[in-house]
This record gives sequence, structure tokens and C-alpha cells, in this order.
Amino acid sequence: MGEAVTDAAILRNAAAGNAHLTAVISHPGLHAGQFREGASLLRVITLVFAVIALVLLVTIKRTESMEVSLPGLSKPLYFGKSSSFVDIEALKFFSGSLAVVVGYSFFQTILSVVNLLTTESLLRSKAKAWFTFIADQAIAYLLASAVAVATEIAYLSKYGAPKVGWSGVCTELNHFCKVHGISLINSYLAALAIFASAAISAYHLFGLYAPVMPGPETQNELDI
Repeated sequence: MGEAVTDAAILRNAAAGNAHLTAVISHPGLHAGQFREGASLLRVITLVFAVIALVLLVTIKRTESMEVSLPGLSKPLYFGKSSSFVDIEALKFFSGSLAVVVGYSFFQTILSVVNLLTTESLLRSKAKAWFTFIADQAIAYLLASAVAVATEIAYLSKYGAPKVGWSGVCTELNHFCKVHGISLINSYLAALAIFASAAISAYHLFGLYAPVMPGPETQNELDI
């Protein structure tokens, strides 16, 4: 009889310990508490790099002299050639995508600040978690596609496409290519940050659907 009581007590204590450990691991509130500061920081990083990339891109406007030698003339002629992102349709898409990322990142940064100052019940709102998850995914893939297009433009500007007779233009538009390259690097950094944010928002969303583990009431029952 004494051994049976001892075994029952051991089983109750083990069940209580496992329930407490599982609750700590899977409780959605803990996920929000652990990752909300990191998510906020990543959104600020995304915003900063996206703003830098956008400002550099839209301010590229330079007129450079191009030397042209014509038969019968002893001296070459010089023509001014201006370059701007609006001259290339792909870069318009790139700049527009960056503008969307900047606007969304600013909105989410403000929302993150509000979340840090509010109660846990707001942080665990499933509607908000779904919105953040879907929006993060859309913005991340939008930026990824824009960066891919801008990378192709940078490559063609630098190396051209010899098989189809296209030559690179960076020798004539050196300043344009350099600034575009710096803008592209910042865009890559922004993309990394937004993808990390998207991963965190996905983790937080699915954490909200974790099984509800025993609370204090259940714990008291186990101790009886």
C-alpha cells in the first residue's frame, strides 16, 4: 500500500514537471516576450538600409562627357550624357519597391513601439499576427524580386552581354554605376533583415496555435 502511494506521488510530480516544462516551451506569450525586441530591431534595420538605398537611387543624376571622334575632324567632339534611374524601367520598379518597403517598415516600427508599451493580450492577437505574417511575406518577396532585377541591371551595366552585342556602360557612366552598386548593397542588407523579420512573425503566429498547457488550476489539481 505504501509503495502504491509513493508511486502515485512520483507520477503526479513527474506529470506536473513535464506540464510546467512544456508550458514554458510552447506558451505563446513567452515567444512574444523573447522575440518582440529582436523583431523591432530588425524592422529598424530594414527601415534604415531601405531608406539609404532609396535615397541613393533616386538622387543619381549625373551628366558626364562622352568623347566622340568623327572622320575628318582633327579634334574629338564631347557630348554630355545624363544618367538617372528614371531612364531605366527596371530601376523604376526597384525604386518603387524600395518605397513600399520603407513605408511598410516605418509602419511596423511604430507598431512595434506600441506593442512594447502595451499589454500581452494585444501582442497575442491572432488577427494582428496573421496580418503581420502575410504582410511580411509579401514585402520580403517584393524586395527580393526587386533586388534580383537591380542586380541584373548592375551586371549588364558593368559587363554587358557580348553574345548579343551589348557593351557595358560603366566606363562612360562610372559615377552612376558606383552609386547604384552602393544602393544595391544596402538593399541586400534590408532584404536580409526583412526575411529575418518574416521568419520571426511566422514563428510567433504558429506559436499562438500551440496547445494550451495546464495552468495554475490544473497544477493545483495535480498536487492534490
